[in-house]
Amino acid sequence: EAEEDKCVKFESGLRPDIKHLFGFSQIRDFATLMNKSRICDFDGKAKTNYYKAMSDQK
Repeated sequence: EAEEDKCVKFESGLRPDIKHLFGFSQIRDFATLMNKSRICDFDGKAKTNYYKAMSDQK
């Protein structure tokens, strides 16, 4: 139960865009939740950088 509480607390602190991705999956393994949120954050930053670079080329 402590693991589940830790996951719920972690999810509540996520940015809304990442929280939306995990909202219905109910991941209750903290390590999995951390890794998936890290991947989403990295992908979001990569997407932002890509579009910024494309707009700078114009």
